[in-house]
Amino acid sequence: MVKQFSLILILIACNISAQETTKPETKKKNTISIEFYQPIQNSLREFYNDDWLLSTYPTERNNYSRNSFSNAFGISFERIKNDVVFRTRLGITIREVKEHQDFEYINTNENTKINLNQNYHYSQNHINVFVGIAKRIHLANNFDFDFGIDLASVYYLEGSGDYDYDSHITNLIDNSTFSHQIITVDDRIGKIYGFGLGPVFKPQYAITKNLVVAAELQVYFMKTFTNDKSTRVETSEYYVPSQDYYEHAKLYGDINYDVNQWNWTKVSPLIRIGYQF
Repeated sequence: MVKQFSLILILIACNISAQETTKPETKKKNTISIEFYQPIQNSLREFYNDDWLLSTYPTERNNYSRNSFSNAFGISFERIKNDVVFRTRLGITIREVKEHQDFEYINTNENTKINLNQNYHYSQNHINVFVGIAKRIHLANNFDFDFGIDLASVYYLEGSGDYDYDSHITNLIDNSTFSHQIITVDDRIGKIYGFGLGPVFKPQYAITKNLVVAAELQVYFMKTFTNDKSTRVETSEYYVPSQDYYEHAKLYGDINYDVNQWNWTKVSPLIRIGYQF
């Protein structure tokens, strides 16, 4: 009996010792991520619009090209405590568009040929700052879902738009120049500010113990305001050799804005890759 009791005590002691030396795995408390998303946009086209389209003409020879880059990049930090997520995000938006169009038009009635070239270049950057809080729900192994709210601030830096136009009309018979016109336009687009709030709905999947991926659809109810101005300098040169006529003109223009409005932004898809520690 004593031997059996002693054996039981030894087994209990070994079990207690094993429990003390085996500690449960600690949940990760922090996540640092890189993220990619579409620019935060609303209805104010003047300041950060990239859908400028050069005019096209119904001619037999017409060439048109467009190169565009419009994306946002950022980093984010999340602190998780009792399944409450405190998040801070900082990013930059880079937007650039280059368009080119040229065509040739032959008018047999007037024995003339028109060659036209157009180029447009637009660029603008934005600074994006977000602060938010969310509740984390564990749906399944390695799969979580966060829902909460974000405060968003977007600073649209000064942009630029450059346009040039070259029209050359020649005589079909002797190929002499009938007229030649060159126009250049230099736009400087004023700064604008926006801040607002929007919901957070974020599914997240843990690929490994430390690596996670997540996605969001960002949309914000945002106040947009500015009293900045946009400027334009337009230079035109027009030459008619047969009449020995030359004209040079330069026009300056300012657009002063007083904008203060609330509106919803467009939906901005986001993909995030993070490291938990």
